[in-house]
Amino acid sequence: MSIHNEISRAVLLRTDGQHTEALAILLDLLKMAPGDAGLHFEIACTYDAQGLPADAIPHYEQALAVGLDGQHRRDALLGLGSSYRSMEQYADAVRTLERGIAEFPQAHEYAVFLAMALHNLGDHRRALQLLLKHVAEHSADPQTAKYRRALFHYAENLDPHYDEM
Repeated sequence: MSIHNEISRAVLLRTDGQHTEALAILLDLLKMAPGDAGLHFEIACTYDAQGLPADAIPHYEQALAVGLDGQHRRDALLGLGSSYRSMEQYADAVRTLERGIAEFPQAHEYAVFLAMALHNLGDHRRALQLLLKHVAEHSADPQTAKYRRALFHYAENLDPHYDEM
């Protein structure tokens, strides 16, 4: 069997909730292919699925260092940023998520995770701005969508000056 077939089998097991079995396969493969970016990525995802961000981080970092592209890179940057945040490494989370936004400007999911990391750093203003803009741009709720312009305005003007109203 090829390494990619085995990785696919492990991903199916992980998707089915069989994390221990998936991880066993992936870690065995790592002995044969320690420099495989996709393998490191899948190991990181498997650790994340088990709620083990400290174990996921070095594999996300290795996968990105070795070289991922496309959807896997997009997912790895988000996973790494989220894992950093879970481990209270907020500055690393912000840096990683901002890198993801720069590389994947169409990836709107980054804004939500970045807002949480900014909140953890005490930058509540920027966090709320990101969330308001995200809701304004992406809400499918028609009652919220009809206030899109107002939400964009409030995102830039969080503190109304009542004497100017």
